[in-house]
Amino acid sequence: MLIQSTKALQKYLKVDLEPKQELAAPLTGWHAHLKKIDRRNTIILVHDISLYTVILYGVKAKDVKNFEQLIKQAITDTLIADGFNEQIIQTELVAGDLSYTSTKDRKMVASLNQIIQEIEFFMYEANSESMIQPSVSRKVNRSLHKSSSGEYIKPIEKLQHVLERKVGKKPFQQPAVQLKVTLKLEGQQVWRRLVISINQTFASLHDILQIAFNWTNSHLYEFTFYQQPPSFTDYYLPDTNYTLVSHPEAFSYREDGQKMKYAHQIALRDVLDKYKSIVYTYDLGDDWQHFIEVEEWIDDYDARYPVCLDGEGTTPPENVGGIPGYSHFLEVIQSKDDPDREWMLNWAESVGYQPFDKNMVNEQLSKIRN
Repeated sequence: MLIQSTKALQKYLKVDLEPKQELAAPLTGWHAHLKKIDRRNTIILVHDISLYTVILYGVKAKDVKNFEQLIKQAITDTLIADGFNEQIIQTELVAGDLSYTSTKDRKMVASLNQIIQEIEFFMYEANSESMIQPSVSRKVNRSLHKSSSGEYIKPIEKLQHVLERKVGKKPFQQPAVQLKVTLKLEGQQVWRRLVISINQTFASLHDILQIAFNWTNSHLYEFTFYQQPPSFTDYYLPDTNYTLVSHPEAFSYREDGQKMKYAHQIALRDVLDKYKSIVYTYDLGDDWQHFIEVEEWIDDYDARYPVCLDGEGTTPPENVGGIPGYSHFLEVIQSKDDPDREWMLNWAESVGYQPFDKNMVNEQLSKIRN
């Protein structure tokens, strides 16, 4: 594995550079740079061929004593979070002992500088409790970048293409979970059955549920976790001691003893087997509660994007006023004599109210990696 280091990182690591060399395994070539971001030492690793980016934030002197182990783990963790198979990562992208040379050329340095600017823009996604930053990397790796050859690429797509061309579909096999997600409504059956990699974060699950239920991602959300399944008929959810949130304001309302984290900080694999029930609440005003049930664990799944296997029912329109407002909405549109019927139907159409279409959902889910 070759690290082509900038002078700033070389000075920080105190390593000797070898003469520039042609790699026998080009996929193991990476460029690396050290930069202060928010007064913290940040190491940026950029894959030569794909520009796929890995970020280590808040690096301290003691952390780089075993730099080889540190960066190989960071690359592995970030790629796993993006749907890549761990074994393929080890054999194709981080194989071999570490060696160091100087940067390849000015074009590659220009690409590196462009990526660093993007990283600084997306640092609001950073997890201050972790050195490795897959959420920031996820944003950067789905943006367009100009490669040293002049081609505009999305790093995630480029790396997927390169690996698939070399070893087939093996790079994307990961453990996954089949979920049934049921929207709480009165007298209505609205549910979706989904398959998603357990290495995805709950923020990613939120994005998936927005597509699956035809929401518009216009409101805050949270995930609450329970040791015993809450009653589907109770109006209010029971108290919980663990919540994942989407906005910093939520921490102002944290109760004593309640554990609270951001949804982008926690992966499904971290908690799914520790709780018997999860509720996803979208729009904390209208209070749409989605009950999440784990139906099946899957050993090998093509984790490039999630899949909707089945579903039933039409999701209420956004901003309809919660369950009471939706009940009124249905009364109006189902009554041909109601004077507000035409206006209500026009309004519903304008906000995207439409029947569940599994094919359309899967078409949108197939683009979620982008």
